[in-house]
Order: sequence, then structure tokens, then C-alpha cells
Amino acid sequence: MPRLPLLWVSMLALLQVHCTVPSLEDLWREQVFCPVGAEDCGMLRIQVEARGFVPGCLEIVAKDAASKETRAVTVPYRGTPLAGKTLTQGFSPPKAWSLEVAVSVQAFEHECMGTGVITKVREFVLSEGKTSDVEFTLEATDADGDGYVSTGTGGTDCDDEVAEVHPGAPERCNYTDDDCDGEQDEGLGLAQACVSEAGCTGFTVCGGAGEVTCFTSPMQSAWADEDGDGHGDGARGPLLVCAGPLPPNRLVMFAPHDDCDDTHPGVHPGAQELCNGRDDNCTGGIDEGFNVGTACTEDKEGCPGVTRCDASGNGVECDAPRAAAWYPDEDSDSFGRTDAGVVSCLQPDAGFVRQGGDCDDGNPFTHPGAPEICDEQDNDCDGLTDQGTCMGAPGWSARSVGGGDWYAMGLWGSGGVWIVGSDSSRAWMQPGAGGFTFTPGKCSLDATPRTLASVWVHPQTGTAYIGGTDGLLTVQTPTSTSCAPFAPPSASGSTLGLKGFAGVDGGVVIFGVASLSNGASGGTFEWDGGSVTVPVQSYLNRPMAGVDGVSPDLLFAVGTGGGRGHILRGGAGKALWVSETGVPDAGGLNAIDVVTPRLAYAVGDNGTFLTWNGSAWRSSAAGPGTVDRLTGVLAFGANSIYVTSEEGRLYRYNGRSWSSSSLGVSLYAIDGSRPDDVWVVGRFGQVFHYPSWPR
Repeated sequence: MPRLPLLWVSMLALLQVHCTVPSLEDLWREQVFCPVGAEDCGMLRIQVEARGFVPGCLEIVAKDAASKETRAVTVPYRGTPLAGKTLTQGFSPPKAWSLEVAVSVQAFEHECMGTGVITKVREFVLSEGKTSDVEFTLEATDADGDGYVSTGTGGTDCDDEVAEVHPGAPERCNYTDDDCDGEQDEGLGLAQACVSEAGCTGFTVCGGAGEVTCFTSPMQSAWADEDGDGHGDGARGPLLVCAGPLPPNRLVMFAPHDDCDDTHPGVHPGAQELCNGRDDNCTGGIDEGFNVGTACTEDKEGCPGVTRCDASGNGVECDAPRAAAWYPDEDSDSFGRTDAGVVSCLQPDAGFVRQGGDCDDGNPFTHPGAPEICDEQDNDCDGLTDQGTCMGAPGWSARSVGGGDWYAMGLWGSGGVWIVGSDSSRAWMQPGAGGFTFTPGKCSLDATPRTLASVWVHPQTGTAYIGGTDGLLTVQTPTSTSCAPFAPPSASGSTLGLKGFAGVDGGVVIFGVASLSNGASGGTFEWDGGSVTVPVQSYLNRPMAGVDGVSPDLLFAVGTGGGRGHILRGGAGKALWVSETGVPDAGGLNAIDVVTPRLAYAVGDNGTFLTWNGSAWRSSAAGPGTVDRLTGVLAFGANSIYVTSEEGRLYRYNGRSWSSSSLGVSLYAIDGSRPDDVWVVGRFGQVFHYPSWPR
């Protein structure tokens, strides 16, 4: 075929094809129901107005008159932006329907389920290409606004005047059918037998606040008579009781109500007074006429006492302690020496206890039942020593800590130690550690490093309060990076001894002694650990070397003057310490350890060893028996004493004899928490620990 006729055929075919665009009405009829509120949608605009109530939901149903087929839409109303407004709903019949339709609008109280409140139906013949409007007005009553329509207008609210009454409401005790189920107060247990809080019987009724309460007959007043003695307790006032006969513990209002103790039937006005610690006759006196509490003597053993009521209540007897054995307890461990007991009605003095059996009454770490420790002693009095407590043979284990001389130490916590010495050296060991750490920085108020000669350590915090030469005082902690801060005493000299006490308020009070004016005088001071200048009280020709005490109220300071030892006694708030009288004429004193208010030791030059017994100082012939220059003393009791010497010897007394150990260097200080934790420091950086080095 030629190409030209083919082209004409193609053009003729194209002329036969045209594009069809659906009309808006066709789209509506495909959609049937338009979106709620669309004003320009649908062949039929359905407008719904609710009056007198707010429906929870509306259901609109369209029905084809020819096919009887229906289409429906549900519209939530209450609680939406539509509530209270006229609802517009567009509708167009499907293309398969006729144009004759019936439209019904039904309102529901809540969801579009079950039976509606009101339904209205209207029939229409629609026209293609035209929009028709129809209005539905739905009227019902919800006077109380609880969302439920009254039963009189098609709803379920049985009382449309009360918002709390409607189906599903909680049933309250008010003689009302709150939930509209036809019953009142069901399940609340009304008309049941009950007992009121006052113990009266009645039956359950509704109270004024919707609660279930127990209704009883009116109550009456009566006096309490709990002990049944016929005398009421007027102090309690009239009490309300149930109507009817009074219970046994109540009296009529005209009965006497003058009982002073309504718990004892024998106590009331007119009762016989007995010796029993009570005012039986209510006169205001106790046991009058029996002379209770007067001095008396027990007949059998002659022990003094005071009279007390006897078991009958009709007389008195002598209340006196029985004579018993008392044992002296020199080491205050609550166990006394069995071989020194005395029989006495009363404790002979504060140093006696009722329990004997102490196998070493000069060592508080030794008594029956004491824990065994590594100290070469029989601590639990079972005849055996140490019993597996030692890590090898006990002895003085040494370590070199630096290269200078160590002059003083202080303990804290459970195993913490500070040591101080020459060239401003300061080192510390944490509790539980095995080595020392040095604190950096020189302690100096000028270019010359000071020698540190004394230290006291707070037992809980580990803060060290340190004294040194040329008027130096400083406070250090394990985290200090220099020797500051300083608190200079008011007088220039060397602080050679410090003893402190921790207060319950977190503060401290520290007592110091010093050698002033190049040893020509001595001084004492009281320091609160602050950085202000500390006032010093001086004592001519009496330089001080050591201080110790068991409390801020009992302290001793020792020193040397005129070639002999001297001792001062002082305490908190005492600016001027007083010289002890009767101190033996012995060598100069260098150190002191106060064990108890009745036991202390002071040591010094030429082997001087003095003992304090609570009233006087005595030169003890039972000392180490040496002419060494004694530099330190530590005692746990009269039978557990340790002494150091400048000649490098460590002396120990165990209650039977003295022994000595040569440690090879001059020793300057000793301290310990118990016999298995004793520290010694000395020259050339040497530090010793008994019975072995801590691990």
C-alpha cells in the first residue's frame, strides 16, 4: 500500500478518539459521604442540630427507596470541636441508586452502639446537578450535664437533676439509686448488726457524707472505775457509754470520783496505807509512817544499808549489800588478782572489782578470755603464749626511712603512723600499709630548715600537729604539699612535746612544752590547732622536754633544771602549771607516759626511772637498772613497760623481769597502741616495729 493512504487512515483513527473527564457530581457519588463539615460537598447537605443535650455520637443512615440498600456513617460529637455546633454532613447516592432516598439521624449518649436517644427520618428526591439542604433538629434533656439523657426524653439517666446519678456511677450510701439499675445502696451491707467505736451495738445505716456508719441508741455519761474499788477516776472526766446497764468498770455520775490511782483497787481515799511505794489512801504521801530510806545495819553480817518495804507491805527491812570478795584491779581490765581479794560489804575503793582470776594484773591485755596476741605473753591466762598469732619469731624489725634522724612519732587509726625529725623531715604510713611516704617541703620561717621534735596526731582524721625548733608549729595531713600553715608560739624556743585531745565537736585542744632561751627556761602552752600566735607561759631555769596526760584535766610535763628533774602539773584553762612537790632528787627528765590517773612513768638521764601512784612520785628501784640516758617510755600497765635509750638499747618489763635489746642506733621516741603494735625511731633514719614489720 502506498504511504499516503496509510497516513490518512491513521489520522481518521485519531479523530475517532476523545477524552472523557468525570464531573464533580460523579466524584461525589463515588464517595457517597463527604468529610464531616465540608460545606461544598454532596448532592444532599445534611445539617444536624442537638438541643438540650450533647450527643456522644451521631449515626446518619441513607436508604435507597428502590433497592433498599443502605449506607451509614458515624460521627463522634461530644468531646470534639464539633460539640455544641450544627453538624454539616454531605451525601450523594451511589450511581447504582435511584434519586429517591430516605435519611435517618440517630443520637446516642456515648458511642454509636445499642439504642439511641432519639431518631429522625426524612425522605428526599434528589436532582442531578443540584444540591439540596435538609435540617434535623434533635431534642432531648440532659439537665445535670453528666452526659446521660433523662429517661423521659429517651435516655438512661434516672435522675437528671444530680450529676452523680447515672448508669455506671459508683453506688454511694445515700438511699438513692446512683447507678440507675433499679436498686438503692446495693452491696453496702446496710441493716446489718454492728458495734460502734464506743462498743455499743446497733445496725448499719448511711451517714451524712455517703459513708456506712453504725447507728446506736443515745449514750449516757459515767465515771471510769477500772480497778473496781467503787471510786471513780475524776481526772479522766465523765465518759460516754452505751445506753442500758453500765459495764462493771463504770460508775453512775453521783458515785464518788476521787480515786488517785485507778489501776490498783487498794488505792483510794480511806484505804489503809501500806509500805509498797504507793499513796494508798490518796493523801499525797507515800509510805507515810514507815520511815523508808533511813540508815540501818544488816543483822547477820553488819553491812550498812537503808530501810525498804518488806514483802508483806506491813513493815520495813534493812536493804544492805551482802559481804562478798573484792579483788584489786590495777590494770583496769575488770579482772582482779585472786590472791589479793578482800571480803567487804561495799567496794573497798574504785580499784576493786568482783571478778578475780587475772594472771597478770599489771597488763590490761592479759586476763581470762582476752584475745591472744603476739607479745610473748600468756594473754588469755591459759598457760600458753602467743598460740599461732606470730608471723615468725617476734622481734624488733627495722627499716631505713630516709637518712636523717627521727625524733618523734604519733599514731592514728588502726595502724597509721607519723614520724618527724631533722631537716624538716616528715613521713607517714596509712593504716594497713607497709611503707612510709615523705611529705615534701621544708619547714622554715626563714632560710634554715627547722628540726621537728614533737608531734601529736588526731586519732580519727590522721591530721598531724607538729612542733619544732625556733618557735615552729605546723599542721600537716597526708595530702600536704608544703610545711604550711605555721602557728608561731609567742616565745622563741623549741617545742619538744605535744599532747592533744579530740573534741566531740570536731575541734582539738593540744598542750605543748618547750625549751626557751637556748635551754635557760621552759614553757607551756595550750593550742587549738589554728594558725594564730599561741601564748606561752615561761618558767625560769626549768626547760621542758615532754608532756602527757589521760585527759585535758590531768597532765604532767617533765624537764631538767639545775641538774635535776622537775615535774609540772597542769590542765585545760590553766595558764600557769604547778610544780609537783616531793619529786625525787634524780637526773633530768626527758619523757613521760601517763597510763591512768593512778599510774605514770617518767624517765631521764643516768637511768632515772620515776613512778606516779596517783598521789606521789617515787624513784623506782625496779627500773631498768642502767645509767643510760633514757629518752622515751611507753607503758600499758605496771607489768608492761618499754623504755628507749640514747645508747641504742630497748628495755622491756613483763611483770617478772627487765630485758634489753640492742638496736644499734640512738633511740629517741617510742609509742604503741598495744603490746603487738609498738614503734621506735632513732638516728640515721632507723624505724623499728614490734613484733614484725606491718604488711
